[in-house]
This record gives sequence, structure tokens and C-alpha cells, in this order.
Amino acid sequence: MKHYKPSLDRLAQLAQERPNLLAGPLQLYKEQEGLDDQQLATVLGCELEAIPRLALCERPRLAPHFREDVEHIAAYIHADMLQLAMVIRAAESREALSHRYEAARPTLLAARDQDESEEPQAPDIAASEYESSDGSSR
Repeated sequence: MKHYKPSLDRLAQLAQERPNLLAGPLQLYKEQEGLDDQQLATVLGCELEAIPRLALCERPRLAPHFREDVEHIAAYIHADMLQLAMVIRAAESREALSHRYEAARPTLLAARDQDESEEPQAPDIAASEYESSDGSSR
């Protein structure tokens, strides 16, 4: 009988859907910066194996606890605390901006009444609308 043991990499990938974990914002940060896990590890001054563990960490709390939480996470993954704080702030900022953009986008799309492939047509206006009150045409 085989025992399935999920890898930390797979768990970190699944964790991207969990808003309380760092996986989602870190993935967005890596995509936007064009970084892979090795490059992110270099930026943070930690080992490559620490990146999935970082992704599975809970997000730091807001001030006044942010620094304390980042210190604990940095110690856990053996990373530079200041670099980690900057990456987390940048990742969360990008995530917030991304959500604002996505939230506004459906509103713009919903305003369309026709397919983009259709040519816009002038509305039908009855001839009676062009007659003035004295019966003459405009």
C-alpha cells in the first residue's frame, strides 16, 4: 500500500487560494517581478527549500505586530528580516491593487450590450419624432 505524502511545493501551490497565507501574494509578486523560487530565495537571503515554508506561513498581522511577526517568519526560514518585510509589503500591495483592478473590470464589461464583432447601429427614430408641433418636418 502506497502512502501519499504531499510535498511542501504542492501544498504551497494549493495554499494560493487561502487568503490568510502568504502563498497567493508571493506568487503574484514572483510573476510580476519575473522571479522563480531560486531567485526569490536569493533576494531573501535564504535557502531554496525555505520558499514553500514561507508560502505556508500566515500573513503578518498589521501594526504594531507586523515587525514582530516578520521577525518570527524570518527566523523560521532563516531569511534577512528587512528583505522579507519589503517583499511581503510589496506582495500584499500588488495583490490589493490586482483585486481592485479585477473588481472594476466586470463593471466595464457589463456595460456592453452587443458583441464586439457587431457594428454599432444607429437607433431607429420614427419620422413622427422629427415633426414639430405645427406638423412641419424639421
